[in-house]
Amino acid sequence: MQEGLREFFEHPLLRPGALRYRRYQEEIAGEAAKRNTLVVLPTGLGKTVIFTLLAVRLLHLHRTGRVLVMAPTRPLVIQHARSFVSSVRLLPEELRVLTGRVDPEERGRAWREGRVFFATPEVVRNDLEGGRLSLGDFLLLVFDECHRAVKDYAYTLVAQRYLAECPHPLVLGLTASPGSSPERMEAICRALGIEHVEYRTELDADVNPYVYPVEVSWCRVPLPPEYSPLSSLLREMREERIRWLWEHGYLRVPPSRVTRRILLGLGEELRRRMGRERGGALFTALRHYSLSLTLSHALELLESQGPSVLRSFLSRVEGKSGERRTYALLLRDPRYLRLKALLDSPLPEHPKRGRLLEEVRAQLEASPTSRVLVFAQYRDTASELVDYLSRSLGVRVERFVGQSSRGGDAGLRQREQLEVLDRFRRGETRVLVGTSIAEEGLDIPSVDLVIFYEPVPSEIRYIQRRGRTGRFSFGRVVILLSESSFDLASHFSSRRKVKRMLALARELDRRLQPILRLSVPSPDPMGEEELSDPRRDQPFEVREG
Repeated sequence: MQEGLREFFEHPLLRPGALRYRRYQEEIAGEAAKRNTLVVLPTGLGKTVIFTLLAVRLLHLHRTGRVLVMAPTRPLVIQHARSFVSSVRLLPEELRVLTGRVDPEERGRAWREGRVFFATPEVVRNDLEGGRLSLGDFLLLVFDECHRAVKDYAYTLVAQRYLAECPHPLVLGLTASPGSSPERMEAICRALGIEHVEYRTELDADVNPYVYPVEVSWCRVPLPPEYSPLSSLLREMREERIRWLWEHGYLRVPPSRVTRRILLGLGEELRRRMGRERGGALFTALRHYSLSLTLSHALELLESQGPSVLRSFLSRVEGKSGERRTYALLLRDPRYLRLKALLDSPLPEHPKRGRLLEEVRAQLEASPTSRVLVFAQYRDTASELVDYLSRSLGVRVERFVGQSSRGGDAGLRQREQLEVLDRFRRGETRVLVGTSIAEEGLDIPSVDLVIFYEPVPSEIRYIQRRGRTGRFSFGRVVILLSESSFDLASHFSSRRKVKRMLALARELDRRLQPILRLSVPSPDPMGEEELSDPRRDQPFEVREG
């Protein structure tokens, strides 16, 4: 072992034995201490350890220096603060946890009194705009899940203010996946003032010793022949609208080559044109576009989720037909009435369900203490799968969804989310069925089996989901694919984007330029008296405020 290699881990502000040494974490922290750095590291490989190592070093070198760590959600903010306190010899008065639940006046006092802050980006932005906060004297800003730093997300304004107000800014961006398009990655780096990219995969020599193998398998399931008449009706109605758009010059590709992405691009173009011009033809084009998108979604639900989820969607469409003229037009189509009649007839459940049950049952029979995490795209599907697996398995199965209300579904409050995760962590709940809320950041324990009920076209979401297993032992990922154009397109899209991401990160790192700094903070290290304060060795509870 080279002399000085463990400099970051053997530190007077770290609790002895709190962090297990990993060379790549120290090397990345060392690079991040020199310049604004984007760290791209697979889920489960310790991005939080990296910001802890860097923050501890800066806090020790600068006795009055301050550090701000941001994360997108309140549960994740609290999780990071608890993790930090468990590793760092911090005094209670030095820590501030600031979320929307803390009164603005109280936040104003907290910004003046603390040294280490954990906050949501919306709170930081609001306090900057409200004059309660200045970032000029902060030694480090950490942007967790920084792939969100695009367009008008709060991260972009906070970074802009920090880079403008601080004469010696230091930024650390953390993500498992910044995206696979050069435009998105460049936008993130530009927004955060990134000067260097540190990228690791499980195959890198310094990471591989700490990674458990993850077996990924793809299970293709055929669609029941009873679905075919419904698919034909939906395709016929959709293609009629798409053909109109093509024949009238709104689409530049023939109907056979139109994808959902092309339709979404057309929608943006039509809305831009509405701001500049008016006319009956444009309104008609918007109706055809809206109907084609609705019918595409209906077809996707049938082929990737099954008839019951399609029924729920069409019920919501019918409920809004009085408000939306486009939906009223759809309901008057004779083919829609035939579609509804077919949906009301006995239809087999989607074959993914049977395969899902087989995989979960086999895992629990092989290892009764296993934890299984099932990802489903839609809340309707998640609810139905919880009922189905609960009846079939005889173990506790719970749903994990976001807070917002959707289509009469009230969602889960943050307290309820944390309670669900606690039961899953303790093993009281064996199977968790989650939507996208379970993908990012939250402290979900490592699971033995992750199942994608459907593939996702996003490389960011694929990597986040996959990273939920293989953290502390061998893991498995099963991706269920119906033999439909939607599932297969999503599957191949995510695989292609993951491969592209590494090459883009390396190319981008070569092109990044250093930013202008007006000064370098002078060292003013903490003294022995401060470091030996016995209160630093006493645990304390993390509280907001």
